[in-house]
Amino acid sequence: MPLKNVMFTGREQAESRHGWPDWAIISITEPDYYPANLQPGWHSVLRLEFDDIVETRDPYVLFTHQQARVIIEFVRECHIRSCEGILVHCKAGVSRSAAVAKWISEKHHLAFPAGYDLYNRHVYAVLRDEYMLG
Repeated sequence: MPLKNVMFTGREQAESRHGWPDWAIISITEPDYYPANLQPGWHSVLRLEFDDIVETRDPYVLFTHQQARVIIEFVRECHIRSCEGILVHCKAGVSRSAAVAKWISEKHHLAFPAGYDLYNRHVYAVLRDEYMLG
């Protein structure tokens, strides 16, 4: 069964939801910050750490091609294992999570908010480029 949904949200909202057994979650936090306290019950969980930046800037951590490959494989596995949807969260649910959700929505022909342009351009571009190389 193909993916049917993708959503993006903030950390606080993600932590307050009980796990959805037919949904996976991608949890994005800042490096050196405690992991999100996700409720049990999710189909699968992927945790990543990188900052909301678009170019290298010390001491911040830029999203990498390796992290993009991990997301691509995770989404592929979710699709194969018949997940109904994927919830993506970051701190505010505006930029990093939106970029990942935008990429997932395009690859799986899912709805994404029309005109939404606050997504992190670097994260989206790295995912797009890495997918094309794969």
